[in-house]
Amino acid sequence: MTPDTLLRSITSHADLLDLTGGDPFVRWGIPDPLTGVVLAGRGAVAVERWGRRGRGLWVFPHSGGDRHAVRELLESLTTPVAELGITGISLPQEYADLLAEAFELGDGGEWDWMWTTQVPPLVRGEDQLVTLDDTADAEELGELSRVHSPTGEGEPGTGVTSLWLGIRSAEGELVAAGAMQALESGAPHLAGIVTHADHRGLGLGRAVTAGLTRHAVAAHGVCTLGMYSANPPARRIYNDLGYQTAYAWHSRRLAGSSSTGRARGT
Repeated sequence: MTPDTLLRSITSHADLLDLTGGDPFVRWGIPDPLTGVVLAGRGAVAVERWGRRGRGLWVFPHSGGDRHAVRELLESLTTPVAELGITGISLPQEYADLLAEAFELGDGGEWDWMWTTQVPPLVRGEDQLVTLDDTADAEELGELSRVHSPTGEGEPGTGVTSLWLGIRSAEGELVAAGAMQALESGAPHLAGIVTHADHRGLGLGRAVTAGLTRHAVAAHGVCTLGMYSANPPARRIYNDLGYQTAYAWHSRRLAGSSSTGRARGT
């Protein structure tokens, strides 16, 4: 049997959700209807995505698939990756070595995709939350992020955020903020959560996260977020607020690929 014959195309979100046993990442992280190619092997699946850095693939097991299933799928993807112009692949971190065996890789990172359908418990500081304006407060939000969280992805002033919540000091200075945006699936997604360095340890980031999550779950029944894996304090906060990790991703660009991103992704 040749590698190509191992793959079958999935064209319906409902079929993908059924194949993966109602996987929360598929349910809320992948758009319905599907916007790209989905190729299923005998225990693992590859889902095309578009992101900031170009055209990529999510690769993850289904139906109890194991390392063998993931390895087999990766080996079967050589031709589709070339034909589709894939620039990067994300798969669960426990399979990172298999990705390195199958493809020449460039840079990347490790991060967790988390979700909750729970209304979070009330936390200290939520009564200080104020609603901010994506346009009028863009300069102040941008400065807070640039100075105190350069890797933040709130993107104030661009229109991608539907709700900003923040906390101001007694003097009126913005000392914490966070954004609620939307994934391509339409599910609410938290981004750009930042606390001024001089005000950390006071629970302000927890209050912002709780307030945004509360709003998202009330309006949409779910809230999602992404976090760098090497951040145990943030994970503790998110777990305390009811978040679960669907996947801890190992994301890598493919060596020699160029960035041609056309749409915002996760």
